[in-house]
Amino acid sequence: MTLQNSTSFPRVVSKYCARLIARKTVRSTAVSSVLQGVIESPAPGQSIYDEALFVSGWVYFADRDPAACCLRAYVKEACCAETQILFPRADLAEKHGLRRDARVGFRMLGKMSPAAAEARNITLRIVASWNGKTSETFAEQNVRLIPARLRERPYGDVVFPENETVLHRENIYGSGPPIEVAGIEVSDLLHTYLPAGASVVDVGCGAGAYGPPLLAAGHDWLGLEANAHCCEILARRGLPFRPVDVGSARLPCPDAEHDCAVCIEVLEHIRDPATFVAEIARITRARALFSVPNMELLPYLYDWGVVPWHLLEGDHKNFFTRASLQTLLSRFYRHVEIFPYGEHPLRTRDGVPVYVHLFAIADK
Repeated sequence: MTLQNSTSFPRVVSKYCARLIARKTVRSTAVSSVLQGVIESPAPGQSIYDEALFVSGWVYFADRDPAACCLRAYVKEACCAETQILFPRADLAEKHGLRRDARVGFRMLGKMSPAAAEARNITLRIVASWNGKTSETFAEQNVRLIPARLRERPYGDVVFPENETVLHRENIYGSGPPIEVAGIEVSDLLHTYLPAGASVVDVGCGAGAYGPPLLAAGHDWLGLEANAHCCEILARRGLPFRPVDVGSARLPCPDAEHDCAVCIEVLEHIRDPATFVAEIARITRARALFSVPNMELLPYLYDWGVVPWHLLEGDHKNFFTRASLQTLLSRFYRHVEIFPYGEHPLRTRDGVPVYVHLFAIADK
């Protein structure tokens, strides 16, 4: 049965049913409390996604058998969710003066089909039926329907609702496509802490996102990259680069060839970070700028059950706090300073901002 296309239960409200709209009971004057219920979620006026329509609440059947009932959620004439599994709600029976065995709860998850083209206000209604025959609308809620557009979101092409494939670790804990456009905040940090007109080697440059802005600022930029696909992108973009042999411990540069180095979100992927940092120190004369994920924020976000999405990359081998990054870099640089950047959209339970990355300035 295709729920989204089901229209077998017409929008007819029995004169005997009690309707609860926006959580207020409106009882028929003919018969009192034969059938009534409440939509608890979503709340009145709440925004909901068309791809993840979760509906919950309770219904009072009076003299009808809950085991023979099927509940369906409708938007206009389109069925978007259903449930045949109801459960006792004795916790609220006394509050509303109903028999403890007559009140049952429901939960159901569905989606709109076709997907919503734009945001709009809708009326969500719940219909009860018995043995596929008698049907009655017993609750309605006015809500705001929002297009989810999952396929346009990160991971949306993998975890969309219709995907019937059991996913494995490699499907989730992977790296996204290499970026070609530099982030504004990182670019500002690089411009701030690189000396004017410096020769800069970008170690693990990926698709060369920071090359064009640094070249435009008057720096002499060179990228180093081990990934063959990224090297193809660098060649296509006409950016200066040298391929790195992953089997070699040495970077393809002579000693002190460059004034400075930048190494953005790379150290966490390196199997031997000490040897790697030693190589960066070897090929530069003055300063190196590093960025790594900030593992210190995990305890602060635990209350919300949140882990920053970039930590889902399965290739992360090293996890840094300010102290561990300071200790590593101080083996090869005379002076190291570290601060956070990249404020996370969520704040802690205490309302304090936390930051996703650590930025290190290391001087020889």
